[in-house]
Parts: sequence; C-alpha cells; structure tokens
Amino acid sequence: MTTLHPWFRLFRLPNLLTVPGDPLAGFLLASGLTAPTSLTTLLYAMGSALSLYLFGLAVNDIVDCEVDRIERPERPLPSGAITIPQARMAAIAAALTGLNLALSAGRSALCVAALLAATILAYNVFLKNRAVLGPLSMGVCRGLSLLLGVAAAQPGWFTVHGFGVAALPALIACAGLTLYVAGLSAVAQQEMSDQPQGRKPWLPFAALLLTLPALVVASSALKQTTTILPTFYLFLMIMALMRAWFLGGALYRVLPRTEIITAHIRNLLLVQAALCVAVGQQGIFPALALILLSAIFPRLTRQFYCS
Repeated sequence: MTTLHPWFRLFRLPNLLTVPGDPLAGFLLASGLTAPTSLTTLLYAMGSALSLYLFGLAVNDIVDCEVDRIERPERPLPSGAITIPQARMAAIAAALTGLNLALSAGRSALCVAALLAATILAYNVFLKNRAVLGPLSMGVCRGLSLLLGVAAAQPGWFTVHGFGVAALPALIACAGLTLYVAGLSAVAQQEMSDQPQGRKPWLPFAALLLTLPALVVASSALKQTTTILPTFYLFLMIMALMRAWFLGGALYRVLPRTEIITAHIRNLLLVQAALCVAVGQQGIFPALALILLSAIFPRLTRQFYCS
C-alpha cells in the first residue's frame, strides 16, 4: 500500500468512483439492460472509460509538472514519488487498455473510445487553459464516456441512419452530463485564485436544472417509465439540484474552492443515479450502487485530493 499510495494520489482515487457510472447510465438509457449484447459488453465499456480516465489523469500531471513544482509541490511527480517516465508508461498502458476493452465491446464503442482519447489528449495539451474551450472539452469527455455505454448497448445507433427518436433520452443525458462537468470545470479553472467568478458558480446548477426535468419528460413520452420512476427520480433530481444550488450559492461563499470542486465531483454520482432511474425499474439497483459510492466518496477524500 505504501508503494501504491503515490499512484492513488496521481489517479485521484475518489474521482475514479464517478467514472463507471457514465457508461452504465448510457447503457441503461439505450437498452434498459435488454440489449442484444451481453452484460459482459457493459463491463468492457465501463473498464474502457475507467482506463481512459486514468490515461487523462496521467497526461494531465505530466503536462502540468512544471507548474505543480511551484503551486502543488507535494503531488507525486513534482515530489519525485513517481518519475515522469513511469507516469508516461502508465499513460500509454492505460490508453491501450481502454481502446482494447472498447474494441471488445464492439466497433462503435471503439470509435467512441478513440474520439474520447483524442479529446482527452487535446484538452491536456492544447485546450486546458482556454477560458471556454477548456471546460467545454472537459465536459465533452464526460459526455463521450456516457456515449461509450450507448455504443456498447446499441451499436446500430452509430450508423448513418441509426439515431432516432428512441435515442432522445440518451442524447439529453449526454448533453446534461457535458454541461454539468463543463460548468464545474469552469469553476475549477480558478481553483488557486481568490478572485470573484461572477455567475460561474451557478453553471453546474443551471445545467442540471435544464436537463434533468427534460430527461424525465422525454422518457415519459417514449413510455420508458414504471410506477417507481416518479418518486425515486424526483428524489434524486431534487437532491442533485439542491447540492448544486448550495454549492453555487451559500456554500460557495464560505468553503474553499477545492472543497466546492470536490463536492461537485461527488454530486456526479447522484446525477448518474438519476440517469439510471430515468429508464425505470431496471435502473434501481445500479442507482443504489452509485448512491453507496457517494457515501464512500468522502472517506477517500480525507486521504486523496480530487482536483
């Protein structure tokens, strides 16, 4: 564990809990666990998303190493706990693993995974410090992570004439996740600054307020609901919205920005749980699992940073 501790810090262990829920939600929204593909395909998609997330974190710290020597000297690369060549090899291994797992989930999943890997690389190397493109590209990465699950469940949707009305809930969820993560990334851009950010702190809340109600309307219109959906979905939606609202308002004024970002990342698990429940009864147990991860999340943040 002593040897692995720097790697847990490099890969921001608490954040990893929020990754499998993206393709899981996408898979459920596309199929409701009734797709012709097997459950193994879902696991391939989740493993691919997780591997590519590890790839992104490793590349992020490699690119930021010189800045971290000044601002965050305790991190694994500036402190020397992990060397640059070691981090580079880990990044290559994670990228290859992610692409291979995506291929096991199908050609459509591989195409989405390749686009995700390219977006991750573009963000870290070219777009990170851009005021608009940086947060937006980070949000796109999360949206593509959800689409990875969609591609695993319904590869036919990714053909020329594949997307239809049935894909609407998945597209709304993808847009919502993209906008939410873009909003919290915009807040995180000035993590080390005490300057006021205007209306930026409200962006995550606005993203959820637009998309979560739209998702249940779309699901209801397509009759993808059961009797348990209104109560459970409404509960999760209100909880996610309340957290985002407090983090953009009252809590933003009193908590350090690192804690605000950490809380927004944790809120992703509630958002993903709501996306799972939007498909109806099939999403109940996956949603409960994500809620359990949300309870575990704070324990890990006591030892490992998220941002």
